[in-house]
Amino acid sequence: MNKDFIDFYELLELSPNANLETVERVFRYFATKWHPDAGGDKDKFSTLMQAFEVLKNPETRAKYDTLYAQRQQQSENLIESAREAGTDTVDRHKLLCLFYAKRRQSSTKPGLGISSVEHMMKCPAEILDFHLWYFREKGWIKREENGGYSITAEGVDRIESTEVAHANQQLLALQHNPDSSGKLSVAAVA
Repeated sequence: MNKDFIDFYELLELSPNANLETVERVFRYFATKWHPDAGGDKDKFSTLMQAFEVLKNPETRAKYDTLYAQRQQQSENLIESAREAGTDTVDRHKLLCLFYAKRRQSSTKPGLGISSVEHMMKCPAEILDFHLWYFREKGWIKREENGGYSITAEGVDRIESTEVAHANQQLLALQHNPDSSGKLSVAAVA
C-alpha cells in the first residue's frame, strides 16, 4: 500500500457511498472554508482539490475505491492482530522455554534454526520474527556461529524467575483454598 495514501473520504467527512451530488456540495463547502484567498491553508486546499478531482470522475474514483478498500482491509487486519496480542505473551514464554530446553539438552550445540523453531511452534515466520526481535532486544537469546539462536544466561534467568513466580502463585492459591477438613486442597490449584 502506498504510504502517501490520503483518505479523501475522511478529508471531506464523507461516506464512501456518497453520491456525486453530495461530493460536489461538500467540496464547495470546504473549498470556501479552506481557500487561500479567504485565509485558508494552501496545502490543505491543494489536497482538497486533488480529492475532488479523483472523486468526481467515475473512473478515477473506482481506482481510488480499490485502494481505499485495500487500506481498510489492512486496518482491519491490524485491529485483529491487536486483539490477538494477548496470546503473544504465552507464545513468547513457550518459545523461550523451547530455547531453554535446547540449551539444557545440548550445552555444546544449543542453537535452534529458524525453520526448526517455526515448525515446532507452528508459528508463522512474521510472528516468529517479532518474538525473536523481542528476545534479542531483551538480551534473552543470541545468534550462534552456525546461524541458529540460543538462550542466554539472562534468558535462563527470565524463565526461572517466571517459573518461581508461578510456583509461588500456586502456593498462595493452596493457602487460600483449604478444603472442608481444613487441609490444603490440591484441586484448588488445578
